[in-house]
Amino acid sequence: MEKTMERAGNFLPRVDESAGSPNAVDNRVVSLTAPASIAAEQYRSLYYRLERMRELRPLKVVGITSAMPGEGKTVTTVNLALAAARANPERRILLIDADLRRGQVAQVLGIRGRPGLSELLSGECEVRELVRRFHATRMAVITAGGTPEEPTQALASARMKQFLKLVRDHFDEIYVDLPPTLPFADASILGHQTDGLLMVVRAHHSQAKTVTQAMEQLGGAPVLGCVLNGAEMSAAPYLKEYSSNKK
Repeated sequence: MEKTMERAGNFLPRVDESAGSPNAVDNRVVSLTAPASIAAEQYRSLYYRLERMRELRPLKVVGITSAMPGEGKTVTTVNLALAAARANPERRILLIDADLRRGQVAQVLGIRGRPGLSELLSGECEVRELVRRFHATRMAVITAGGTPEEPTQALASARMKQFLKLVRDHFDEIYVDLPPTLPFADASILGHQTDGLLMVVRAHHSQAKTVTQAMEQLGGAPVLGCVLNGAEMSAAPYLKEYSSNKK
């Protein structure tokens, strides 16, 4: 795997031919589709908060999860990774979809989903076949691929640990879309292999009890904080006023 990772560097400048037109990208990827929007600004603010944290501690691998499905963790992860790629074009940014049960990064970005991480962990392909650059940025992407028979076992494998170790050596920042925390043990397993975790909480949807249970299930993983997703504009009226008045 180490040799194939070294060769993967030669593939990073290549554009993913399956990316197609920008219209294939989900509109919720505002860091790309609406970079001047208030929502995109919030993702940039989140990114620069992480940058300030990096002054105090290593944060090369950042995982993003949620308590339950449907809270917006994938859209948050993609927007955060794109914000990182745009803020620091000289850095090597990698986005990994590690949700082997219901990976959606490929769908959100409008790129082909296979081969992906699942195929790598099963030995069906090499790293250099997975790493591709998203067409509008220098950001590299590894999709989830297919759904293995035992996703938890695949993520807990020695091959997965080796893979994360290798990408640490070849990229400056890595953003990992993790599975939801409560339904499965997957997020807890991978959470301890990251430098920090973000918990996505959906406004008017996530219950405090559920979020608390999710934090407990992570079992001491390095949680950095929560990201409030889906809040109404009225929750931040100053942003709306500033946006409407700026010239």
